[in-house]
Order: sequence, then structure tokens, then C-alpha cells
Amino acid sequence: MKRSKRIFAVICIIISAVLMCAPIISLAAVRTGEGEATLLQEGEFDIATGESVHLGALSSTQETVAERVYSALLNYSDEIDVSSLRYNVSQIEAFYSNIINDNADLFFVSSSYIYYYSQFTNKVTAIVPQYAMPQSEKEAALEVFYEGAELALEEVDDSMTDLQKALTIHDYICSYAVYPQIYDENGKYVKELDLDIYHSAYGFFKDFNAVCAGYTLTFSYLMHRLGIECEYVSSAAMEHAWNKIKIDGNWYNVDITYDNSDFVEAENTYGMALHTCFMKSDSYFQSEDGLIHFDYSSFDAGDANDTTYDSCFWDDINSRIYTVNGDYYYLEPNYNNQYVRLRKRTLSGNVSFLNTSMFYAPTFSFTLYREDSSGVLHEIPHSDILARIVYLDGKFYVNDYNDIYAVLLSGKKVKAFEDTGYLISLGSVQGDIVYQTYDDMSDVVKIDKTEYFSDYLTTSSSSAYHVYPDCNNDGIINGRDWAHIISIRN
Repeated sequence: MKRSKRIFAVICIIISAVLMCAPIISLAAVRTGEGEATLLQEGEFDIATGESVHLGALSSTQETVAERVYSALLNYSDEIDVSSLRYNVSQIEAFYSNIINDNADLFFVSSSYIYYYSQFTNKVTAIVPQYAMPQSEKEAALEVFYEGAELALEEVDDSMTDLQKALTIHDYICSYAVYPQIYDENGKYVKELDLDIYHSAYGFFKDFNAVCAGYTLTFSYLMHRLGIECEYVSSAAMEHAWNKIKIDGNWYNVDITYDNSDFVEAENTYGMALHTCFMKSDSYFQSEDGLIHFDYSSFDAGDANDTTYDSCFWDDINSRIYTVNGDYYYLEPNYNNQYVRLRKRTLSGNVSFLNTSMFYAPTFSFTLYREDSSGVLHEIPHSDILARIVYLDGKFYVNDYNDIYAVLLSGKKVKAFEDTGYLISLGSVQGDIVYQTYDDMSDVVKIDKTEYFSDYLTTSSSSAYHVYPDCNNDGIINGRDWAHIISIRN
């Protein structure tokens, strides 16, 4: 009996000792590691590996954790529990990277992070994020980001098809974006701005400056907001990124960087939008016509095999295309005679001239330089014509050499503003018409309709009203427009 008591006592001592040591053993079992995510917004292009983490395309556990990580990062959390994933150390980088790459509003998250993992199972239990800007700056930056996104989304409406929405956003980005780099005549960098924000969508929404990764993330974010499937595509060999978009069940390539002619000029010339790389197949993109894309891949997007849009009406159009009441409106260029006409095209493909008048504007040529996978340099010429189109206040504005015309949907055409100078661009910023002249590309002129009209009345003895906008949209430019302006001003 005494022996049994002694054995029991020894067992109790051993159990007590084990329990006392358990926290030490547990702590010793948790290890700390450092990770580095591969992020487009930090200029990394070798990222097409691992598992996609699009919310809604995962297992229930993965989706729950992905949502938790996204929300935690958005809220600037210090530590995020990911233990339910049961991912080992080699898996967590792709998972974490993809969450940030697929959510452009996480532009303030750094690629660096710390993680905790089990010594025995090698499974990651938690992530400690690092951030690229202080939380106070992040709140202000997010406000700028979301305001910029809403302005872009105001360009689309429910009457548009998914294709028309994608085209509208493509043209919006092209029209306003500036690629903040300067190139020599061989396409080599002379100067590069050392500003990481321009790899992100925040750079575009902040001041319209962005490099290819910024264009890509901006387009992805806006497409996701519109419920359209869109992926980012990357090529480490090209040090370049673009998008694939899914329309009517097929994937197509969209490269806004190459469709933004400001990418060549390094100047923001409003209203420019090429369509060489919009809705194209892989085979087209890999050809010289498609500017020789190579060695690229994406996480989720399939092959772009459909060639429906490899040859399309928008191929030669170098200014914005507007969708109004379901129909396309655009300037059809005639490069030989240096003029454009305003076209209307229905969804069924019926085309007509909205107005038979010709808008004369000069043509100029420029050359893009692209290397293929073998390192061979290709010279790819392009032509542009300096007539632009803006849809504002229920009418189109079109410029020629130095005048701006208003064209109603009925086809009626009037001269709206004259003697503006040698025009090279025409656009709108938050309801105002803006333009630039050849004499000073960097000087953006905003037309103040009220001031313009008022100055004319006080300085001119002419009774003509043809130089003013049809402010009340009655199809006639006369004194009623002045009265309309006065009523708004007062």
C-alpha cells in the first residue's frame, strides 16, 4: 500500500513538471520567419506562380482566410491569424502576394512581412504585415483612391454591355494617364521617377501618373468593381504587365500602357487613346502588330484564343470612343487627307456619319521600339491625327486646327470656341473642357464657359453667338444660352 502511494506521488510530480514546462515547450515550438511578397505595385513582374486567391474562387476555408487577411490589411492590423489554412512556409508567399495583387486598394501594404510557424509541422500560424506608409497617411491616400475610382466609374452606365464598359474604362485611363518616364529615340530610359506609388493604382487615381503596373492594377480594380472578370498578366523578361479580360466566355488581352500614346510622348495630352492592344488574342499580341509580347503568364486567365477582335473597327481610332444610348460614337480618321469625321455605330454594326462635315487636323508619326524574346529590336511605326472628341452636356465637342465645334446627337454642328491656338488635345475634367496647344504642351487651358461668354459680350460689337456652347441644349446657340449661364451663376 505504501509502495502504491509512493508510485502515485512520483506520477503526480512528473505530471506537474510536464504541465509547468508546457508553456516553455509551446513557445519553443513556434518559430519566426521573414517573407517577401512579389508585388506588381513594387515593380515585380516574376509573379505568375502559386495559387490564385480571388475571393469567391477558393475553398470555403481559403475564402474565409483570404477575406480576413484583406480586411485586416485594409484596417492596418498588426497580426493576422492564418492557422486554419494549414499552409506550410513555402505556400504562404503566393497566397499573401496574390491577395495584395488582386486588391489594388492595398497599395499601402509593403512586400515585407513576418510570419509565425510551427517547428514541428512547418505550418504558418500568423502573418505580421509591414506597411509602406504610416496609418495616418494611408487614410488620406485611400480617400483619394476611392474618389478617383468613383470618377472613373461614373463614365459607365447600365445601358452598356460588358465590352462597352471595358472599352470606356480603357479609353478613360488612356485619355488621362501619363507614363512618368522619358525615353531616348531608341526607347531606352533616360530618366525614371523614383516614386513607387506609380506602380500602383493609387498613382493613377492621385494625379494620373502611372507605369505599366499602375495601369494594370487600375484596370483590374475597376473591372472587378463592375463585376467583369479581369486578371493581371506579367512578363519578367519584358519587365512589363497588362491585363486579360473575360468577355462573353472568352479571354482577351488588353494592354493600356501600349495603347496610351502619352507613353511615348511623356506628356499628358488629353483625349488620346490607341486601340492596337485592346481585346486581342495571344497570337496577335505575340506578333509585330501586337507589339511583340512574349514570355508572359497569369494566375487565373486562360489562353486568349478567340480572334474575333483581332481585326476590329477601333483598330485605327486614336481618340476616345464613347457609348451613348448603346451606340458607339468616334472620330474616323483619314490620314491621307488629314481629317476626321464623326461616326455613329450601332451594336448590330450599322454605321453612319453623325455629321457629314470634315474636321481638319494635322497628322504626325511616331515609332515604338520593341525587342522580341531573341533580343531583336523592332521599329513599329504609328500615325496619329490631332483631332479629339469629348462627350459632355449631351453633345460632342470636336477640335480641328484651332477651333472647337459642338455636334448634337441630331447631327447639328456649330462652332463652340474659336481661335484657341494650334490644338493638340481636347478633354474634360470634372465637367470642364480642357485643351492644350502645340506652343506649350504642359499648359492645360480650362475653358470657363461663364467667363468666356461674359468677356465676349463686353468686348465685342458683334451680335453673333456662334462662338458659345449650347448651354441649355435646345439645339440653337443664341441669347438664351447667355441667360442660362447667368441663371446658373446667380
